[in-house]
Amino acid sequence: MSITKFFSFSFLVFSIMVAFTFCKKKEAEVPIDPNTGCTNCTPSLATTFSGLFKAGTYTVYTPMVGSTVTERANAFFSAQPTNITSIANSITVNAVYFNDDTLKFSGAPYYYTNLSPINLASQTWSVNGAGIIPSFTFKNLKDKPTYTSISALPDTVRKNIGFNFIITDLVNCTAASVFITDGLAAPGVVTKIVDLGTDTAYFSPTDLNAVINSTAAVITLFMENSFAIKIDGKDFKMSKEASFTKKVVIK
Repeated sequence: MSITKFFSFSFLVFSIMVAFTFCKKKEAEVPIDPNTGCTNCTPSLATTFSGLFKAGTYTVYTPMVGSTVTERANAFFSAQPTNITSIANSITVNAVYFNDDTLKFSGAPYYYTNLSPINLASQTWSVNGAGIIPSFTFKNLKDKPTYTSISALPDTVRKNIGFNFIITDLVNCTAASVFITDGLAAPGVVTKIVDLGTDTAYFSPTDLNAVINSTAAVITLFMENSFAIKIDGKDFKMSKEASFTKKVVIK
């Protein structure tokens, strides 16, 4: 997948996922592990943030072709606390590093990202701040979301029938969703929150009225393990992500 196409697809995925509120348990503040290397960090229960940090593995499967796996790290900074990327509020800092890699600011999705392969085995973020964004270094010690297996995703989604999505042994996950988009220029999208108790999501025929017949459609399972930290009075969200996307036909 080309960088341009990945930016377009990943920005669509990012925009869709942050537009929905995930069902998650209310958590108590957990002390910051000193092994994160962050000396000016404190716990946070914020729901809006001055910065969003995401790193993950994104797999796209095309029938008869196979899978393409992309590893990506993104950092977004906002002039006003938010939980979504916003062109109007996007601000820059002096530099952002992911491990030893310098992330580049992209003017299209308005966040910092890697343009070359990265290693996600260890994840240390370093920010050379500017303006309202402080400088800091933080090693994300959380585990990435994983699962044992998922139900066989159909090659064709039939709107008049619907289908049930089942995932097995979903762990290290604070939120998960499944969405279907018809992949058109002005895409129709239907999203379901995965019930973390039953690990299922059902798409009814009524739900699927939000999308139209298409040969460019995709189904995506999106998972994140996220938490918040506070640094010098500013809140930041740290996430490890994973997604699995299959190209399908909608009829």
